[in-house]
Amino acid sequence: MKKQSFFFASMILILSAFAAKLAGAVFRIPLANMLGGTGMGYFSGAYGIFMTVYAVSVTGLPAAVAKAVAENSALERYANLRKIRSSALLFFSLCGLAFTAVMLLLAYPFCIFVNKSPETAPAVIAIAPSVFFGCVTSVYRGYYEGMRNMFPTAISQIVEGLTKLCAGLTLCLMVLKEPERFTGLTSLFGQGETAVLSAAAAAAISGVTISTAAGTLFLIARDRIAGDGITEAQIRSSDGRNRTDSRREIILDLLKTAVPIAIGALVTNLTSLIDLVTITRSLGRAVSRSPEYFERISGGVSYAELPNFLFGCFTGLAVTIFNLVPSFTNMFGKGILPAIAEAFAAKDGERVRSCSEKAIFVTALVSFPSAAGISVLSGEILKALFPTKPAETFVCTPSLTILGIGVAFLCLSSTFFAILQAAGRPDLPVRLMLAGVAVKLAGNILLVPVPELNISGAAISTLLCYGVICIPAAAEVIRLTGSDKRNILTILYKIAFCSALCGGSALLAKDLLSQQFDGIFLLFVSILCGGIFYIISASLLGIITKNTINSLIS
Repeated sequence: MKKQSFFFASMILILSAFAAKLAGAVFRIPLANMLGGTGMGYFSGAYGIFMTVYAVSVTGLPAAVAKAVAENSALERYANLRKIRSSALLFFSLCGLAFTAVMLLLAYPFCIFVNKSPETAPAVIAIAPSVFFGCVTSVYRGYYEGMRNMFPTAISQIVEGLTKLCAGLTLCLMVLKEPERFTGLTSLFGQGETAVLSAAAAAAISGVTISTAAGTLFLIARDRIAGDGITEAQIRSSDGRNRTDSRREIILDLLKTAVPIAIGALVTNLTSLIDLVTITRSLGRAVSRSPEYFERISGGVSYAELPNFLFGCFTGLAVTIFNLVPSFTNMFGKGILPAIAEAFAAKDGERVRSCSEKAIFVTALVSFPSAAGISVLSGEILKALFPTKPAETFVCTPSLTILGIGVAFLCLSSTFFAILQAAGRPDLPVRLMLAGVAVKLAGNILLVPVPELNISGAAISTLLCYGVICIPAAAEVIRLTGSDKRNILTILYKIAFCSALCGGSALLAKDLLSQQFDGIFLLFVSILCGGIFYIISASLLGIITKNTINSLIS
């Protein structure tokens, strides 16, 4: 089996993630333009519920399977690799069916009594089968990632992204063009435009279900046609040296890794669940406290719909942009996990330190300037992406300015967590996330009801949440991997300084050119100026050199 280097594996995943996320952005951005704040409130509400269930049932699987496969591959236990895959497929497919059934049964009660938005329930039902398909897909992805073959994951991500784009937008557009054909069920929970938007949100989110099914079918077909690269001679050879584990031993081993990661992912997704449960309630209190303030920013939305409208603006516009960069840098963590797991299994401390420091360096190199750019250009980004939604753009701009800073903390935290998981300490991310979630919950409860803050309060609490998580996570990574603390901090300080120059030059370019240009051209020129200053300053400070590039590739 030919294995890919960390850099090459990460690049494969990043390029596929770029293509998938580009398709996702092309999906979410026109979707927000079609549904507006209210419709995106229904869509985001259903997606928030789905991601919470998905976190419990699916998120830990790729890492758990990848870790087990990487360890067995390092020990040349080839016969056991196949048994890991078959055991994981059987067990976790049954888990996926069970979680799908729970989601279907509890959709209406949750949306009516907890979320206070019954119009969201049809969308929850539409997305529920994605949990089952996600379980099957995750086993296949983890299996090949553990053998450091990232192509199956990469191509399946692209298949999913393109399918979601085509299916989701097509179905949503069909509902909006001919609503009388599709609003029979949703009319039970709303009338007129409310029923139409509820049906349209359900249709759009059906694209997620169709895309996960397409990704699953691709991986199954690819496995049947191309195989996994293990020869029968390798299997016979490993049979002679090592016994295969029982299915019970395999499942228990996978659960030891998957459950803590799943709990950590659940805790991570609790931030979205907290937003789902607290924002609309807290905004309702804010509106009642200062109706005259919200009358100025409501854009003609009724007071009854205003909390859901603002929630949809925050989650559908600001959070969508906030999550773009982390979705790319997460691939560094995925790329590094098998390599570090193998290094720990082989007790190769130097390789552990080298791989960890590379992942941290590349994550910071990408995320820091992105955070600065999103923060200083938040208004221009929103106007360029959502030109038909001026009311939504207006209320989201302060939130995205705050969230932009949090991009750096979130990206680094994700890489730190991947390293900790590969080091055999998946419990540490859970503990750190619990502290962050407590900050998030307290922040939402205290800040969102303040009329002048409203959804910006949720952005502040998100920033504080990931700041509280990131710093101790960095300390734990340095301790476990034996990395040079002074060297890592020096590099991070230099990148942060260059990123500040990047943001400052982008802001200056925007201010100087705003009288002559606007829209996408102004945004493009501002980003270009920031990027040029960043590359020049990073080169002068020795951050980007030929040696560092060669080191990453090797």
